[in-house]
Amino acid sequence: MLKSSGVFIMGSIVVAAAVAQGAEFEVHPSLTVSEEYTDNVFESRTNRLSDFITRALPGVSLSYKAPAFTGDLNYQLDYRHYAKKRRDDEITHLLAAKGYLVAVNNLLYLDVTDDYQRVSLDVARDVSKESLFLNQSDRNVVAASPYFKLNLTDRTLLKTGYRFVDTRYFDSPAINKMDHIGFAELTHALSQGLELTAGYTFTRELANNDNFNQHLAFGGFRYEYAEKSFLFAQGGNSWTRYDHSDQRLSSAFWNAGITHQVDTVTATVTTGKHYVEDPLRNIVQETFVTGTLEKRFKNGLVSIAPIYSEFKQTETGSMRTKKYGGTARGQCELSSDLSGTLSFTAEKYEQPQQGSYTRRLLASAGLSYLLAEQLTLSLSYYYADYYSPGIATDNYHVNRGIVEIRKVF
Repeated sequence: MLKSSGVFIMGSIVVAAAVAQGAEFEVHPSLTVSEEYTDNVFESRTNRLSDFITRALPGVSLSYKAPAFTGDLNYQLDYRHYAKKRRDDEITHLLAAKGYLVAVNNLLYLDVTDDYQRVSLDVARDVSKESLFLNQSDRNVVAASPYFKLNLTDRTLLKTGYRFVDTRYFDSPAINKMDHIGFAELTHALSQGLELTAGYTFTRELANNDNFNQHLAFGGFRYEYAEKSFLFAQGGNSWTRYDHSDQRLSSAFWNAGITHQVDTVTATVTTGKHYVEDPLRNIVQETFVTGTLEKRFKNGLVSIAPIYSEFKQTETGSMRTKKYGGTARGQCELSSDLSGTLSFTAEKYEQPQQGSYTRRLLASAGLSYLLAEQLTLSLSYYYADYYSPGIATDNYHVNRGIVEIRKVF
């Protein structure tokens, strides 16, 4: 069943909706049924076992709009049956919910969110496209943030408040935690198209491996120099102290990039150094450079997206993984009812702590056909191939084929 920490966000949305006036409300139930064949259900190098996986995904989409409150909820129950009994039948959930409440107009606001999904346990490697369960865990993140918005001048806005975040993993050795965050952010429109920002946050994190206090200060800008074209930069420093030692960690961070659009071509380059969620080690430091070049056509698009990332252990600064590679993707509307997609990804993971590297290739193709209004038939194929000269478990390949039918009411 859906874990109880999600009840808080649902209760907040229901209570706020009950007092709103002049509301617009929409509800759309849905049902998705799929059949999957995989030739290597456990992604084994030698003991390759196939299975047929039947999935039933009833769901509902809700939308609520009122002068003082807006809320959206998308939920699916995911039942999975393994025909050859390679794995016990299971039930998981997919939930995305958010609410926005104007408690006092032009002064006090409240944001609430709930996100429940199955995620990869490896922060550097997303395996959700090659398996339904291996190296993954169900995760629920509930957040609530009351805050003030103060217009100091016509061009200057101060946003300050508190944010509570509860992160829970289930059926895995991942790290559960609660974050209590105080924040203040100042935004100033220096001129048309140019916006300056500065801010500070204090975080008290209570985790089941260790607790810490963190101070973070930053400043930056965003400049829109043409329609749909802009550049931005933000930088600062964080100071972290863990409870288990007197060690104080100081680290600079940044995030900068540019997006430029000319007619139907959009180019984006982003670089940064930040801290990302790590299910197994709490947080990890990532330094990255990414890019995207996208060309849109009348009936589709093509894009390429190179990436380079370094993942370091936060407390020791030791290198865990270097990842580099890229993705090429194409999408085309073959007719008014039929569309197709193609994607290919090549990545290399250098892992100094294991004294080796892993090469990963991913390919996928899909067709989607509109049978009737809100009734869609889809066919998908996924292929994953791993090779490593020094890590025995990273030598395997898997093929997945899926047929799916979805109806929205």
